[in-house]
Amino acid sequence: MLDSAQAAEHTQSKSENLSGSRPGDKHHSTLLIPARVDTPELLDLGEGTPDDVKMSLDDLWRINRFFGGVMPITNHLFPRLRRHSGTATVLDVGTGSAQMAVLIARWAARNGCSVKVIGLDLASRHLAVAAAFAADTPNVKLLQADALHFPLKPESVDYVISSLFLHHFEPEQVISLLRQTFASARRGVILSDLERGRLPLLAFRLMQPILARSYLTRHDGAASVRRAYTPRELTELARAAGLTNVRVVRYFPWRMTLVAEKTGVSYDAGV
Repeated sequence: MLDSAQAAEHTQSKSENLSGSRPGDKHHSTLLIPARVDTPELLDLGEGTPDDVKMSLDDLWRINRFFGGVMPITNHLFPRLRRHSGTATVLDVGTGSAQMAVLIARWAARNGCSVKVIGLDLASRHLAVAAAFAADTPNVKLLQADALHFPLKPESVDYVISSLFLHHFEPEQVISLLRQTFASARRGVILSDLERGRLPLLAFRLMQPILARSYLTRHDGAASVRRAYTPRELTELARAAGLTNVRVVRYFPWRMTLVAEKTGVSYDAGV
């Protein structure tokens, strides 16, 4: 999640980034996949009361849980945590309400895995919601920091994850974010997001009355789909960032996960 200052910075740099020829700038467009449009999201701009923010974050988690947003992370992370010796440290970038972080910590406790999860977010109002939600989960710690100016030292955590976060950034910023997160991970990154397309945008509009209770979510959900990347674009950005052992795995409906592991780390190419 972003805050209003970060969102304003993104808006100011939009015209410069879209006019360049760097990887990801030339967005692929077809009949079903329109060109990327970077529309700022209201939650990032600081809109809404604390209750509005909580309602919107709850909406996002509901959409994640019931429409394929959890498995694109857990399908890759959980097998690695099972194989990990000692205590694994997982950093959740753009944690929002920290519900993904809490889910991981509770799964680890049930399955006998020693895992510490750090939820990182820049917005204090998101972290207020996260603190309340994670209050009874001691293995989840929260950190306020800017993901574009990564606060962690190289190889200071085992895995870096994110969900519904990469689309908030312009291509050049995604490259920087990928490079910094990969450097901070001892083993690798698992980063999930939406796929851009006309069909997911239509599906979101049809689901709005049921899933999007907040006016923030109704605006931001559509904006998220428009500004999301495609698997091909995300792969290009990861390669430009210098990530190794890169693959982008697609999930139904319209989700994708970038998995990249450090050279020398034993991994199963199937997950």
